[in-house]
Amino acid sequence: MKSVKPSRRALIGVAAAALFAMGSAGLSSAWASEASAPAPVKPAPRAAAQPNILFILIDDMGFADLSLTGNRLVATPNIDALARDGMVMTQFYDAAPICSPSRAGFMTGRFPARDRFVTYIHDRKRNQAFGQADWLDPSLPVLPRLLQQAGYATGHFGKWHLGGGRDIGDAPLPAAYGFDESYTQWEGLGPRVLPTDLTNKLGQQSAELGKGPVEWLPRAEITARFVDKTLDFASRSKDRPWFAQLWLTDMHTPWVPSAEQLAAVKGKGRTPREDQFLAVLVAMDAEVGRLVAGLRTAGELDDTLIVFTSDNGPTIGANTPGSAAPYRGRKASLYEGGVRQPLIIRWPGHVVAGSHDAQSVVQAVDLLPTLAGITGAQKPAGIDGVDVSTAWRGRPITSRPDLYSHIARPGGEAFGPLYAIRSGPWKLLMNADGGSVELYNIEQDPREQQDRKADSPAVTKSLSAKLSGWIADLPPAASPQRRPM
Repeated sequence: MKSVKPSRRALIGVAAAALFAMGSAGLSSAWASEASAPAPVKPAPRAAAQPNILFILIDDMGFADLSLTGNRLVATPNIDALARDGMVMTQFYDAAPICSPSRAGFMTGRFPARDRFVTYIHDRKRNQAFGQADWLDPSLPVLPRLLQQAGYATGHFGKWHLGGGRDIGDAPLPAAYGFDESYTQWEGLGPRVLPTDLTNKLGQQSAELGKGPVEWLPRAEITARFVDKTLDFASRSKDRPWFAQLWLTDMHTPWVPSAEQLAAVKGKGRTPREDQFLAVLVAMDAEVGRLVAGLRTAGELDDTLIVFTSDNGPTIGANTPGSAAPYRGRKASLYEGGVRQPLIIRWPGHVVAGSHDAQSVVQAVDLLPTLAGITGAQKPAGIDGVDVSTAWRGRPITSRPDLYSHIARPGGEAFGPLYAIRSGPWKLLMNADGGSVELYNIEQDPREQQDRKADSPAVTKSLSAKLSGWIADLPPAASPQRRPM
């Protein structure tokens, strides 16, 4: 049976909590000054210190959408509380600035373009045009399977978008990647919930693919169902450690709050559309609070490592709600606003409450090796991420291997070049032909306002060569057609 550990709250320290309380009001301005499966393996016995792991990934949440990071229109007290009880890292980067490749980076520990994940999975025709795989290759080493083999119960609840949807009905189920159970939505197969009030045809297309069972609910009730499923999974897994992915879609358009959710924020937005956005944000925050309260009541919270972040920047569009402030760019852009996110880590007894790491440069690909190191799971060869657990324990990372990223999209010069490298303080962006080069010193200029390629020619030459070499090693992709996203 899973041993019952004493509460670690006393180990966190009142002083650290007080420090957070005094400093939290200034965090926003401080940050503004500164992204076919192998055969099953019999699970290993539980290691003595294996924590439960809850990975909460929000869809299309901008850097400044939380009240913790600058939202002054509404409060997000429950998500803010995760930071108050843990650490916030503010140089965290997604593996890509759009849904599918961003998620692939978390799952595989690899730069997703290496595996033909370069844009969001659509229908087969568009995927082929962009050189995008129809689904994530289940033979790759993936985080849930590694944890499953290390003795974890594994569950996925929420958005998938790694294969299965539109006209792709033969994608592997989440079980092929090491999940004992799953419950997803219209961009995934297996047990799933579909919205009764979605304004496009994705729900109906998903239902027609079969591979159910399928449940139908109003969009405003779907996150509550995902939270219920997560709590139920945790309650049935008390005999061993568990890993749960809760990938929420509230902040992805269309925003369809209930009448009650909308009434709670009416008039707080600058437009009726922003009221809808704020309504789903506040409702999502309340569900995160309900989830944390449920784990506390079940006696699981102090034994659980919680990871919280977003898959990319806020939704595309001029005057569209959602904020990446103070950074440049939004979703689909490799500028900071498209890929840079707050990463919150709550792990009682290991992560100091109220701590803030603005120094460590961390990317989504680091999640797999970090959690493997913490849990004793196998660390596979051929990954790009590194173990950053020392930073979580209070020793910031001062150097790391270079980070590479790519987004495939038609046109859209305002979104910037399609490839990027982050190397130390420097970030260089360019296109595959070596053109449209931009160079920024992110430590000095996180808003990417001063292009340094002219006054730093040696850095430009070196990083351009590195990025060109990385591009040359990627799988070949067809030239994308110019069509709206």
